[in-house]
Amino acid sequence: MLSVEEKAARKVRHNRVQRKHIMQDAHIVAKMIANLCGNYQVAMSFALKFVYAYRAKRAAVKATGDRVAMYRFKSLTSAAHEEFTPESVNGVPAWAIRKDFSQCGADDILFYTVNFEVLQETEKAFQVKFDTVNPDENGYVDHHTTWVAKSIAKIAA
Repeated sequence: MLSVEEKAARKVRHNRVQRKHIMQDAHIVAKMIANLCGNYQVAMSFALKFVYAYRAKRAAVKATGDRVAMYRFKSLTSAAHEEFTPESVNGVPAWAIRKDFSQCGADDILFYTVNFEVLQETEKAFQVKFDTVNPDENGYVDHHTTWVAKSIAKIAA
């Protein structure tokens, strides 16, 4: 039988571990959205709010005991990608980027673009180049080039 003091000590340890995992998850999300916010502290603030809400939703689904609902519940990074995906990058709509690039390339452009350049312009389209630096790739700069119709792009030429 545990004494009252031992129960309290266990609860404190459990809360410390839980807070540690919340901070670790928040750092993962903050790294992903820091380029969108422009400031890591602001990104961390958004990430902490998101992680707390995500964990509350997950706990509510887990409490129901529905295994199918738990299976369908998105992972933290998938949910964060869905929550923080921008509508456009430098005037190019996100749906056009997703259509033209693979999943990894589109995510790099949407979340990690550091430079944008219009290479060519024709009567009906722009050729654009996105330079991305994904923190998971140790500072390697990727160059993504595509054509975007003027009718969908909001680019000042």
